[in-house]
Amino acid sequence: MSNRRFNPFESTARPALQLLQLDLYRRAGIEVWILRLDKVHPLISGNKWYKLKYTLQDLVRRGEKRVLTFGGAYSNHVHALAFAGQAMGIETIGVIRGEPAYAANPTLTDARSWGMKLEFVDRATYRSRRDPDFELQLHRRFGDFGLVAEGGFGPLGLLGCREIIAGLDGVAGFDLICVAAGTGGTLAGLLAAKPVSSRLLGFSALKGGDFLSQDIITLLQQAGEADPGGWTLQLDAHCGGYARTTPLLAAFMAAFRQKTGVTLDPVYTGKMLLRFNQMVADGEVVPGSRVLLIHSGGLQGLRGMEKTLYDQEHAHRGGLPL
Repeated sequence: MSNRRFNPFESTARPALQLLQLDLYRRAGIEVWILRLDKVHPLISGNKWYKLKYTLQDLVRRGEKRVLTFGGAYSNHVHALAFAGQAMGIETIGVIRGEPAYAANPTLTDARSWGMKLEFVDRATYRSRRDPDFELQLHRRFGDFGLVAEGGFGPLGLLGCREIIAGLDGVAGFDLICVAAGTGGTLAGLLAAKPVSSRLLGFSALKGGDFLSQDIITLLQQAGEADPGGWTLQLDAHCGGYARTTPLLAAFMAAFRQKTGVTLDPVYTGKMLLRFNQMVADGEVVPGSRVLLIHSGGLQGLRGMEKTLYDQEHAHRGGLPL
């Protein structure tokens, strides 16, 4: 691995705010904006830029030369960490849930091109990733390394995600802030900076994601942040399960892009927007509300899904909440 070349986190992130002008919102009497974290960095995508910022800077400060993390075969986190590691001269190791054949997919091809070593494990082994004995086995195999939790989840990840809205002009003017949730780390960071007057709604990308509430509360405590209240989880936005797609979701994403120019990902933001729009259509969002939607990035994961999404889009029959 080459010596440190540049720190991609030294600049200040300035995500754009975009007003979404859909007939659905006009009829409901609400104003909806989207915060384009997908535009923050071309390769350290969306919320991953914030989650990794302080985590990697801390590892560099501590003199770590190698970091290890965990993720799925199409993980935005693994992809972002591999690029950031190359940029900063840090050796990276990815423990990947899945078969070695996944190494040929676009996400892991990029990661390998940026120098990441990949270690594939089955699902049962992956579930033991928090077990100290498993970590010891990994140290025996790879030597010394700094550990970065799956998805960048942790107090330093929260500190970075706090900045998503902490410096956003006019954020106190939003009645409702919405974000997709995988591990819950981004949601926890937003909670730490949430204006008292705003309500925060997290859309779980996981089926059976009710456990996220306790994970978020625990992370806030670990970071020394009080739970501000005023937040809830929406648990039926998953479209059948994590990373699963449906004809309705595929058709909605295509139509949303055509009407707004905003590309959504099918794992997180696409599902959040679909469920939010269904809530609006059902009259669950109070007229007069100003709403902020967080686009958390992850568009690299679209590669390799084009045919599936195209086929599902054209299989959809019926209307769309737009």
